[in-house]
Amino acid sequence: MKFRSIILSALCGLAVSAAMTSCSDDDDDYDPFEYGSKIALPEHRGYVLNEGSYQMNNASIAFFDAVADTTTSKEYDLYYVQNGRQLGDTGQDIIIYNDNVYVIVYGSNYIAKLNKAGIEQCRHTFPDNHGKPRYAVADDGKLYVTTVGGYILRLNADDLTLEADCIVGKTPERIVEEDGVLYVAIGNSYDYTSTSNKMAIVSTDNFNDNYVKYVEVMDNTQLVAANDNYVAVQGYGADWTNTPLWIYDIKSGKAFDTGEYATYVSEIDGSDKFFCVYSMTDWNTYQTTNTYFYYDPLKKTKEDITSKVVSFNKELASSSIYGLSKGKNGSIYLLQTLYKGGNGTVYHFTSDFANCKSFTSWGQNPKKVVLFD
Repeated sequence: MKFRSIILSALCGLAVSAAMTSCSDDDDDYDPFEYGSKIALPEHRGYVLNEGSYQMNNASIAFFDAVADTTTSKEYDLYYVQNGRQLGDTGQDIIIYNDNVYVIVYGSNYIAKLNKAGIEQCRHTFPDNHGKPRYAVADDGKLYVTTVGGYILRLNADDLTLEADCIVGKTPERIVEEDGVLYVAIGNSYDYTSTSNKMAIVSTDNFNDNYVKYVEVMDNTQLVAANDNYVAVQGYGADWTNTPLWIYDIKSGKAFDTGEYATYVSEIDGSDKFFCVYSMTDWNTYQTTNTYFYYDPLKKTKEDITSKVVSFNKELASSSIYGLSKGKNGSIYLLQTLYKGGNGTVYHFTSDFANCKSFTSWGQNPKKVVLFD
């Protein structure tokens, strides 16, 4: 047996089970060490960004086989393995664009471009006037990043150089792009001296302060999710206690309150519906009750599917949900946290919620899942 085959066999034993097939000598098309990886990676891979605990410098990236829904039998921080240093403090967002990974680390104040194996290519550190980074979206060779200083920044996706900035209001949070238009949640300033009940709308063709439009929604917007016709908007209210769900109709340019509450929202490919999670916590008892539902903005109706979701794991009725990510073919990833109590769990549901697989996130506070095609 060749020396490479010996190393390959050893590492495949640590990698996900489906990667072992990819690691076989019969597979000549796929190299599990592609892009300079120091560890065998599955061909069809997903990454989990673990936020970590604030100021603990323990943000991390785990990897898994996106077909088999299996992860390593031993804890690996992919970023540390590939780069020889910690990712940093507070992993905030992660996206995939043009086969590269872009990760925002809020506490450490940077965005990094990684190759497909998680090896850093370059990074952008944010100056004081822009403030620390929050969330990102990519379009037409550019990255658009929100920062707590009140900006959206446009960065070149190749080398992360700053090309332009646009002021939208204090503490912009999540951002989405649909047909060349950016929709941005405008949050509550972190010093609590002001709040906003606006969602900002910016065209990528007219990326300028003078062309920013606003739509009134709830106070302290935090989350936006978009499909072809609608933008779902979620917020926490001026006092961080309410989580109303609003819908913005792209064609009419009007927004309405659904009367529902949501903590996390995701669009569903090929549908106008949104998948929603509402976590209601009684802060006297610290008991959480989770409700899972579809919201149809065209019919203005809600379909409760809580029983389908919790049938696979009763803990999902009351456990702490920390993130929600869209998978392939209409599937959904739910990310459960134990906070500082241990590693989180990733649940992957099929589009009809007829099946579910789960695996450890290998890190604290799993925030988001991204997949390579």
